[in-house]
Amino acid sequence: MDISAASLDALCEKSLAGDSRAESALFQALRVRFLPIAKRRVQSDHVEDVVQDSLKIVFDRYGDRNQGAGILVWGLTVLRNVIGNHYQSRDRERERLDFVDEYPAAASLDQDMLAGTVAVETRDLLLQAVARLAQRTPRCGRIFRALLASLDRGGSPNQVSTRALEAAQLEEPSLSRGSYYTALHRCRAQLRQIMERLSDDFGENEGANHVQA
Repeated sequence: MDISAASLDALCEKSLAGDSRAESALFQALRVRFLPIAKRRVQSDHVEDVVQDSLKIVFDRYGDRNQGAGILVWGLTVLRNVIGNHYQSRDRERERLDFVDEYPAAASLDQDMLAGTVAVETRDLLLQAVARLAQRTPRCGRIFRALLASLDRGGSPNQVSTRALEAAQLEEPSLSRGSYYTALHRCRAQLRQIMERLSDDFGENEGANHVQA
């Protein structure tokens, strides 16, 4: 049965007064309202997490909310914010993986590379680019050296990025996760430019060598 917004407000008042049955009914009714919205907005395997996170925030804070806002309107605002945070987190995850997607050489910096099965010049080119980046922007140099060191150790993309973040935070304790991935995005753009210039220089040198030969 669909409970009206007014009825939800009445349940909320009773719940705030200590009525546990009203509280249970209130949160069950909010869950019923949240589920179809979450199903339209996020992938099916994330729906339950989004709804549960939203209900937890409502449970923790609904007594402190602006009493001028009805519990349903306020709760839906919480749900909207949680969904927004979910997409921001997903975007940050893509930022972690974009580096490997854009630079196959970096993806190859694992034990096989250390064993010499990947062309040495490819790794050297990347390391040269990181060294130049470090001269220009020391923070970017630290971030990419930590990332490359983590890639050397191997593991899943999540393990690689988590180790790199932890290493960066050891050198810069005030660095938050969000700030790290924002910096990574900006540093990656600089590294891309350096890689392109180095690749062009390498191609020109190779051409000159062939002419001399």
